[in-house]
Amino acid sequence: MELLPLLLLLPFLLAGFFYLSGFLGAGGNARRRLPPAPRGLPIIGNLHQVGALPHQALCALAAANGAPHLLRLRLGQVTALVASSPTAAAAIMREHDHEFANRPYFRTAEILTYGFKDLVFAPHGEHWRHVRRLSSEHVLSAARSHRYGPMREQEVALLVNAVRSEAAAAPGAVVDVSKALYAFTNAVICRAVSGRFSREDERRSELFRELIEENATLLAGFCVGDYFPALAWADVLLSGFASRAWKNLRRWDELLEKVIKEHEGRRRGGDGGGGRRNDQEEDFVDVLLALQEQEENQRQEGFQLTRDIIKLRGLY
Repeated sequence: MELLPLLLLLPFLLAGFFYLSGFLGAGGNARRRLPPAPRGLPIIGNLHQVGALPHQALCALAAANGAPHLLRLRLGQVTALVASSPTAAAAIMREHDHEFANRPYFRTAEILTYGFKDLVFAPHGEHWRHVRRLSSEHVLSAARSHRYGPMREQEVALLVNAVRSEAAAAPGAVVDVSKALYAFTNAVICRAVSGRFSREDERRSELFRELIEENATLLAGFCVGDYFPALAWADVLLSGFASRAWKNLRRWDELLEKVIKEHEGRRRGGDGGGGRRNDQEEDFVDVLLALQEQEENQRQEGFQLTRDIIKLRGLY
């Protein structure tokens, strides 16, 4: 019975301990001259202040807290630094690029990229440098972009004809230009990544669009574990984004595996004995398969152009 008062006081003692720890930590931060930070709430920090329009909310927070260049936020258990001026952004991205080169951890991104094997979400290091060189020199080079000029012109002509036909279908007809532009973008991406099938195979093109939209939803969604690592298990109960990401990855993998096998068949002459025809466009998959076949490009300082990386170049 004598322990009962102590047990009743235990929550208040713990709350006081955490408050003092935060206060002393703030004092230590002040001595280190960290950027100003808005006052947040216990546990969630400044998450509630970001809002649905982050660019406007961050601008307002920077102005309200006297942070013309840098603003510090606490998003759950994650500390974030906001560059609130062009000067600060240039300093971070140019002068101090190596210090800020790493990416934050996102569970859904880890799943959708076969464990961060892509270029966008991969941690800064040797693998990221090899994938960047692969993209800049072979996939997204200026020369290759120039080769896709005729393809883009064809798709623009199709877009204009589609809008014209829809507008002429009835007097005063309303044309959904957003939908037409989305179809145009999807067609260009499909042809650049996997060849000419977006118009001939509408079902596959629609599947590409559906998977891209699901990827965007998952990557932009809120996962508890991204901001509270100790509560990552709660995502299963709250958002279910991890299971959705695994499902979407399996669908992507099935689709891209089929695309790669079709390209491999053409390269072996499986399309009728002639291999790739002159009128066929060389897409990203063709380029990467050709690089994979070159022994000297397969392994460079431990880097290997795997099938998963080839698939990821069609995703990101």
